[in-house]
Amino acid sequence: MKKIVSIAIALVMVLSVFAFTASAETYEETVVATNWQLGYVGSSTNSGGFVNVLNPNGGSYSYSDVIDMGPAGSTISFADDASGYASAAAYVFSFWKQNGADYELDLEANNIPGYSVAASRSYEFVTTEDNQAIRVTYRSEQKADMTPEFEEIFVDGVKVNTNWNFGYVKADGSIVASGSAYSYTDVIVVEKAGSKVTFTDTNKNGTAFCSNSALVFSTWTKDGENWVFANGVKGEGGTYSTTPVVYSYTSTKDNELVRLCYRSEEKAGSPIDPALRPVVTLKTPVADAPVVPEAPTTGDGIFTVIAVALAAMSIAVAFTKKRSF
Repeated sequence: MKKIVSIAIALVMVLSVFAFTASAETYEETVVATNWQLGYVGSSTNSGGFVNVLNPNGGSYSYSDVIDMGPAGSTISFADDASGYASAAAYVFSFWKQNGADYELDLEANNIPGYSVAASRSYEFVTTEDNQAIRVTYRSEQKADMTPEFEEIFVDGVKVNTNWNFGYVKADGSIVASGSAYSYTDVIVVEKAGSKVTFTDTNKNGTAFCSNSALVFSTWTKDGENWVFANGVKGEGGTYSTTPVVYSYTSTKDNELVRLCYRSEEKAGSPIDPALRPVVTLKTPVADAPVVPEAPTTGDGIFTVIAVALAAMSIAVAFTKKRSF
């Protein structure tokens, strides 16, 4: 009888483990198009006079704007395939805390320095707290007079830190790079149909908004190295009279390529502080979780429980008899 009880308990434990495994949390990988700057985050061993501070003129290096990592347990990773690699004089991952409108390096955090190697290097970090603010640094070979091809960064989360450009997307889909007072983004990849892209225009003068001569949202395809305009949503200009104004677009197909545009009041030669840019969010539909029926406790449910228990005991008895031969 003890063997029967032991086997029945083992069976229940196996089923419990299976149920736990089936409900384990899953993650969806997202590419974050972050804005990059020339320079690096100096480490505690930096001998060039930039100990634990940003070096905005650090040639050969690039660092990202702050990335909000969202929930604890999120993973950030990137691969550096440049000919040189971040040395210990710079932090590959650095952690920041907000002080008013500015960010300052968190000296109590585990900031991670680089190290030189002779082959491709992949970096990865798993966050330990909610909403950790992280910058990424790598040896991009960037110089002051050029813009390199930046590494893709993958992160669990919904905030999209996209790069903004001076100018706007015209209603016919052409881009005017000299469009004073407007800004438009690089292309954002929206991976799932039905995803909602949202941003808030907090234009301070309260009257100038994206007119119908410009596209607040535009969709694109790629032909070789060229971007080809597909469709767009016109601005409404004078329809709005107060701030903020929230713009939203729902993607119509998987891997849709989208640009955003708004009246930023940006002028040529006077770029806007990235901290003042609109926050762009992406909400992605996920499959409904399977419905797990509640354990029956009354009525016909009792008979179901008894039937399952008897079945388990029958299996145990059969197994025990088989072993007695």
